[in-house]
Amino acid sequence: MKKQQFEKYLNLAMSTGADFAELYYETINNKVFNLMDSKLDNINSNNTIGLGIRINKGEESYYASTNNLTEDNIEKTIHRILKNFPKSNKRKVLLTDLVDKTKKVKISHEEYPVEKKKELLLKIDEIARNYSLLINQVEAGIIETDKNFIIANSTGKFIKANSILTRVITSIYAEKDGEKQREFSDFAGGVGYELLDSNDIEEFTLKTAKIVVEKLDAVDFKGGEYPVVIAPGFGAVIFHEACGHGLEATAVAPHLSVFSDDFGKKIATDKVTLIDDGTIENAWGSSIIDDEGNETHKNILIEKGKLTNYLVDQFNSQKMKMNSNGCGRRQNYRYATTSRMSNTYLAPGTDKIEDMIKSIELGVFCEKLSGGSVNPATGDFNFAVDTARLIKNGKIDKLLKGVTLIGNSKDILKNVEMISDDLKISAGYCGSKSGTIPVTIGQPTIKVSKILVGGKE
Repeated sequence: MKKQQFEKYLNLAMSTGADFAELYYETINNKVFNLMDSKLDNINSNNTIGLGIRINKGEESYYASTNNLTEDNIEKTIHRILKNFPKSNKRKVLLTDLVDKTKKVKISHEEYPVEKKKELLLKIDEIARNYSLLINQVEAGIIETDKNFIIANSTGKFIKANSILTRVITSIYAEKDGEKQREFSDFAGGVGYELLDSNDIEEFTLKTAKIVVEKLDAVDFKGGEYPVVIAPGFGAVIFHEACGHGLEATAVAPHLSVFSDDFGKKIATDKVTLIDDGTIENAWGSSIIDDEGNETHKNILIEKGKLTNYLVDQFNSQKMKMNSNGCGRRQNYRYATTSRMSNTYLAPGTDKIEDMIKSIELGVFCEKLSGGSVNPATGDFNFAVDTARLIKNGKIDKLLKGVTLIGNSKDILKNVEMISDDLKISAGYCGSKSGTIPVTIGQPTIKVSKILVGGKE
């Protein structure tokens, strides 16, 4: 679409007294390589193109999307939205020259040969199977995403950008005496195949294989309230879900968050500084601009225990009387943007991991968390611990199974007792009102003084 077309459609959108109109034009190429049974099982490719149209009036927002990009259909789509607005004086829209914010990578997805991608997956399979005869299946995959988009709105903004994502994943399965276990691992970034330069495939695979075999001998654990140590990286999913979502304007503006009335208040221990930073170079959840065309920021949400900021998108900024801070995100053109996390992490501290472990007579070391659920209105959460170990008499002991963490977001913030300096971030996906988006979550190793730990006994 050309500049004149964007201006034409925006002027139509603003012709009945709307306050704001936006067009979001997007093309996406997704490609997934899957290995199973020691062979490249399939390659799935999906290409999409479409246009999202948003029109705001006061505190009302209307959104429509289409992949039929004929002039007649786009105009009909806009007219359907305009039925929600009374007739009024129209406002003239003139766009600036196109601002280019596209990102370059060192090795693009197309430049890296398919044969090398196949070799990479077969190498993961070989290393894992050679580690132990107990390993009976290996699944491995590569996910590639190339997204290009243009944003044009009634303020005159006219900007194009892109997103390039690469992710390597594996699931390794093991079985012994009828006991079956699975371990999932991945590494990812907002880069091309230079991602492989900073990740050791052998180390990555052996670590995954070692853990899945260890899980076969895991023992049941009697639940109760215990101190826990949560390992760096994906352990931060508990803060992402239980705290991060409650700090998004989507929940805060309509007072659906347990944190809606806590701005400026002390909600955590002095140890806790929680940051969402969309500017981290080459991170999985980073971008130069957000999906509203605003520059991303490093947003300090909680600083030394005090709630200092929310994640605010452009639309909710009016309701909250706060500035948008570059967190308007969406899965694709089918979704209207809303406030979302990008790279969310707990800032490093100065405590020593060995001191955390030594301080616990009986507790749990949560090496890796998996899925869970949280109610943002109350802060109550329940998370499964994928890999957990017993802490006994100040030492890490045997592997546990069936462990869960049950608690409340406000409680856990007040019970963070120690934080080390080994910050690590991990990639994942987050689902919410504007679809499923790539995010990273991270933390150093932390000690929580007490939390309800669910077990099988």
